[in-house]
Amino acid sequence: MKKRTLGLLLLAVLVSAVGFYPVHLLQIEAPRKAMAVFVRLLQPGDRFSLMYRHSVELCPIWDRFRVDEEYRLILDETVFSSSNTGLPAVLGKNEKFDRDGAAFRISNMQRILPAVEIWVDHRYDNTLEFGEQKILLPELAGNTLLRLRIRRVPLAEWAYRKAHSFVRSLARR
Repeated sequence: MKKRTLGLLLLAVLVSAVGFYPVHLLQIEAPRKAMAVFVRLLQPGDRFSLMYRHSVELCPIWDRFRVDEEYRLILDETVFSSSNTGLPAVLGKNEKFDRDGAAFRISNMQRILPAVEIWVDHRYDNTLEFGEQKILLPELAGNTLLRLRIRRVPLAEWAYRKAHSFVRSLARR
C-alpha cells in the first residue's frame, strides 16, 4: 500500500510539474466578449498569413507573419492587388516594393507587433492560414473585433484553453 501511495504521489508531482512547463501560443481573443476563441502552439520559425478584404477597394490583402527566436510576432510581407486610397504606400527602412503580375508586394518588412487587432466580418472573408489549414475568423466569434497575440503560458493553461475552444466549436455546430 505504501508503494502505491508513493507512486501516486510521484505521479501527481510529475503531472503538476509538466503542467507548469512554459509554452508559447498564438491566442485569438474576442475582447468585447472577454474570451479566447482560438489557441495554437507555436515554435520559432512558424509562419502564418492573415487575409482580409479592404473595406473600400474590396481587394484581398495578405499579411504574412513569422515567429522569431524570441517568440515575437513579425510582419514580414504584405501583398495586395490595388494601390488606391487606404492601402499601403509608405515603405520602412530596408523594405522593398515590387509589382508581381497583378499583385503589389511589400517585403522585408521586419515589423515587430505586440498584437494584431482586426475587425472581422463575414463580408470581408477574414482568413487565418497555417500552411494548408484555413480558419475563417468570423466563425470563431461572429462579426467582431479580434486580437491575435503570442503568449507564454503554462502547458496546463494551453490544455485548458484548447479544450474550452474545442467544446465551444462543438456547441456552434
